[in-house]
Amino acid sequence: MNSKGRIQKIISALLAMMLLFVFAGCGSSEGDTMGEEPGTVIAETEDEITIVDQAGREVTVKRDIESIALSYRVAIRFLLSLDQGDKIKGIGKSEPFLETLQPSLADCVNVGQGVADIEAVAELNPDVFFHKATDRETLDALEKIGIPAIGIQIETPEEMTTALDIMGKVCGEEEKAETLIDYYKNRLEEIDQRTAGIQEQDKKTAVVMGTSIGKVADGFMLQGEMLERAGAINVAKDLEATELWPTAGAEQIFKWNPDYIFITGSESALYSADDILEDKNWSELTAVKNGDVYVMPAKVDSWEFPGVVSILGIDYMMHVMYPELMSEEELTQEVDSFYELSYGVTLDRSELGY
Repeated sequence: MNSKGRIQKIISALLAMMLLFVFAGCGSSEGDTMGEEPGTVIAETEDEITIVDQAGREVTVKRDIESIALSYRVAIRFLLSLDQGDKIKGIGKSEPFLETLQPSLADCVNVGQGVADIEAVAELNPDVFFHKATDRETLDALEKIGIPAIGIQIETPEEMTTALDIMGKVCGEEEKAETLIDYYKNRLEEIDQRTAGIQEQDKKTAVVMGTSIGKVADGFMLQGEMLERAGAINVAKDLEATELWPTAGAEQIFKWNPDYIFITGSESALYSADDILEDKNWSELTAVKNGDVYVMPAKVDSWEFPGVVSILGIDYMMHVMYPELMSEEELTQEVDSFYELSYGVTLDRSELGY
């Protein structure tokens, strides 16, 4: 080979190496996946499982976990429904209802509500920490100190079922997770079938209001989707917003003039249904005239909370707006079925408050 040929070969080799480095640089950082779907099991042995979380990270967790911590409050119900209550050692905030299901929650270490207290988590040193997938900084910080941190996201139906799948695999409760996922998907299909016959001109208009008057659930929020699943037109669906529970304002709600107003059952709500029904400024609204202003149940366990329980919120909305599609008796049966499946208990109306 002449010198010119050798030079061309060297140049080609150098170019190939440069391209290799470029593509490597465009890949994921350490612990990230290369396009694998959340819930994918990358590797598993008798002692460990490596899974893709909803932040797109590969996380390795030991089998037979004995301790769990979380500051993402939404996930507590998922863990209780997966029979993991006795393993929860650190939380941010509990609730009286959850403590009736799992009394030991009252004695858990406080590891931060919403925002994780990394020092407290490190001291507790749980086998796994479940946290919101959007807080990548906390997830990575915990990984660096040797605590497996699983990022989960629970808002849309798809995210909920994926989160259940991941938590079931991590906790060794795949079968129970699959049962809950099947229940959730089947109930959504059944609800869709019930409302499919509602003609567009016969659909009720409705809005879900947040913790202060004028805040509403737009089309991107779970509560907005619940309204549509229940067969209603969410008048706030197309509201342009950059915040959770965007402010539409009373004047805009007057213009929408919804047939029904649902108010969040959050403990942080600054007003009641009576505040709307008895306010003369609201008296001309169709919903107020007809007395169709409701606080979302249940008093002890929110049915609008992200998770499988939101099925009951849809059932309730449908019962209120279309009682011919969901009778009171049917609603009670669905409530009983959900609590029996999820927590192994049956609670009557007075206990739940709906």
